[in-house]
Amino acid sequence: MVKTRWYHSGASRQNRREMTTVQIIEAIEWTAPETKQELAEAVGISEQYLSEILRELKSRGVVTKSYVIDPQRLYDNLELVSSIDPEAVGQEAVHSARSADLLKLLSRLDAVTRQQFDAAWAAFDETPPPESAVQLEALSNERHAAIFAELKSYTLSAAWPGNRVASDLAIIATNLEIVGDRACFIADVIDSEDVPTVGVIREAVLGIFEAGGQINDLMGRLLFDADLHAYEELQTVEQALHRDLNELFELVTAYDPSMYGYLVTITRALERAIFYWVHAAEVAHRLHSGRQAEHIESPRW
Repeated sequence: MVKTRWYHSGASRQNRREMTTVQIIEAIEWTAPETKQELAEAVGISEQYLSEILRELKSRGVVTKSYVIDPQRLYDNLELVSSIDPEAVGQEAVHSARSADLLKLLSRLDAVTRQQFDAAWAAFDETPPPESAVQLEALSNERHAAIFAELKSYTLSAAWPGNRVASDLAIIATNLEIVGDRACFIADVIDSEDVPTVGVIREAVLGIFEAGGQINDLMGRLLFDADLHAYEELQTVEQALHRDLNELFELVTAYDPSMYGYLVTITRALERAIFYWVHAAEVAHRLHSGRQAEHIESPRW
């Protein structure tokens, strides 16, 4: 079936080419064509014109010989398609007002999941917060659902690359919600086990919580303020965090089995919660810079 082209007849030649490039990229991702003929039919253009555009995409590494999209190369070469005129497309692109609304919703979700993390932190520190992580879970789920409802509408109405942006924002929202879930799990373990920790172990775990809070602050600067320098700071904190986690694990092995199981359970859940903030920061970095951020490997336990 020939797909309807996205441009109006009055669109400029350059805009038409850019919009056709978008269609080619999406057709490859959606239909996984095996031949040039299949791809040309999916887009609704001649094989000759397809070959011309593919040559440019392949020269930049965006498309491989087997008609596969390289996501990293695609983000590196967004100028190939990013100047599309929304008026010519006849659809909504990444409007600043709508993007601001989505970021506001994400900020509200981040605020409550950070409260959950802080509540688990306070529970470990034996200073019960006004609201526990579990009590805040319903609010977290509500704000997460509100983001996805907006993202669904956004995805349906936005042209590429707007729908790719929506997908990345969905990943960030889910990561934030998982942090809240991990905080609830940590709080439940602390409440059910009731194992007191003192001395160097206690201070080490509290140090991990503190590093997590710093990473969340830096993720917020990156996501909401587009502060790319925050990612460099985040990497420094994350490297120190991995060292501290490895040292903590070595300390924990010196304890009796009951204490060991309790501390490993909490520490692993804490490490995973922080990982989702780091991953959200990586996605935010890609959104704001167009480049995939280099990831620091998690400790292998």
